[in-house]
Amino acid sequence: MKINRDFIDRFVSGILKPGAVIVSYGMRGGGKTHCAVSFCQRMINHEYPSAPKHVVLITNVIFVKRTESGFVTESPPGVHTIHSMKEIFPIVVYTLERYGRKDTMVILLLDEAQNFLLGDMNNVGDMASSMKKFCGIIRKFNLCLWLLSPAMRNLGPAFRNFLDADSDPGNVNCTFQKDNARAKRIIEKHKLELDPRSLVFVKPGMNAGERYLPVPTSSWTRDPDTLEVGEYAYDNLSSADFVVGDFPFHEFVQYISGKSSYDMISGIKEFYEMLEDRDEDAPVSDGRMTEQDAVRAYYGKLLEAGVEKKILGKVFARDTRTLDKWAGIDTSKNKG
Repeated sequence: MKINRDFIDRFVSGILKPGAVIVSYGMRGGGKTHCAVSFCQRMINHEYPSAPKHVVLITNVIFVKRTESGFVTESPPGVHTIHSMKEIFPIVVYTLERYGRKDTMVILLLDEAQNFLLGDMNNVGDMASSMKKFCGIIRKFNLCLWLLSPAMRNLGPAFRNFLDADSDPGNVNCTFQKDNARAKRIIEKHKLELDPRSLVFVKPGMNAGERYLPVPTSSWTRDPDTLEVGEYAYDNLSSADFVVGDFPFHEFVQYISGKSSYDMISGIKEFYEMLEDRDEDAPVSDGRMTEQDAVRAYYGKLLEAGVEKKILGKVFARDTRTLDKWAGIDTSKNKG
């Protein structure tokens, strides 16, 4: 497959940029994480000349390093592996203080994003509105948000609808679809010597034309068993985890929204200092709900937001008839 490198450079750099929200979707095992890690490694290595010079990756994807004695869990240079919301923003501060705001970008890559957006039911009421508001200010952080999910319908409207949609616009700037069956048809049609997994379908906007791009080669996406000592790869068998935990994300977004981009770093430091100064001995509720409380509070709202019942059944790990009953939804006329 002949590649116009200048076009690839301009196209990719125009998509992966501060302020952008990217969503990758496709069946499990189809290569979403492989694709994202490949592009991110090239961004970090500055192999796209038009992209920012300094790129740092924050992600819940787990990496391993080969040592003389075996494998250890360790991230490559330029990559920070995190598991909770609270870990993100000190890394942003460190990055911007080290490199400066100019010509710097932080990519926040969250695998299995539907678990984060829908799974933490104690926080989901605030999470939907807070994440939507957060997406409106991520450029302040020099941040590009990249979400991976098996299906777009697993995400709320804000994260499955394009920013430039004529009706019900969301926050999405661009989608990456991994569809190996479709890729195979294109490869056969054009008689290309490619593996179907090496193509990704990219749509940079509601009204933009879709393009298929080659997934770049990457040392971090190799089979870990083939690594030499000192080399890194992402662990494609590990399940990515990411939680809000006890971090008051809604409060954080409200606080930072009132700051200018020039005050953002000091604002993050101030907020974290306030968290530390809170009386640890004070009897503070952990915010937990019973299972039925969570269903009553959020199940109906999520249905109204367009999330399918079968998806919610998996999220709550309950039969949808039970969820309907707990939420007080009358299904006598319309069985769900």
